[in-house]
Amino acid sequence: MDSALSLKLNRYKQALASLELALKEEKSALARDSAIKRFEYTYELCWKNSKLFLREHFGVQVFSPKECFRELRKNGLVSDEETELLLIMTDNRNEIIYTYNEQFSTELCEMIKEKYFLLLTQIYKVLKNK
Repeated sequence: MDSALSLKLNRYKQALASLELALKEEKSALARDSAIKRFEYTYELCWKNSKLFLREHFGVQVFSPKECFRELRKNGLVSDEETELLLIMTDNRNEIIYTYNEQFSTELCEMIKEKYFLLLTQIYKVLKNK
């Protein structure tokens, strides 16, 4: 594995561990907001590592998260269902960054716990093991 990708994947792994810790905290507004912030930077590392992986392994240049996730599917790295969830996750990430809404924050935190953390972990494993 290329050393640049290896280094970036290590940061991704650390971000996942940090997110997991935040998700284990007792429920509170502070724990929710912490988990969301950690989700934001874990998400960024997910798509940027995926972008680098696609360039290095498939010669594919992508310029946005959604394009990146569609290319992962096109190259057989994720399923249709995972791709659909990645695209929804991207929309949720964009919404939380640009508009703060407490109800949405609570809903997003539950989605992170129930679905997104596992998906982000799965993408890490795909990138690490190829």
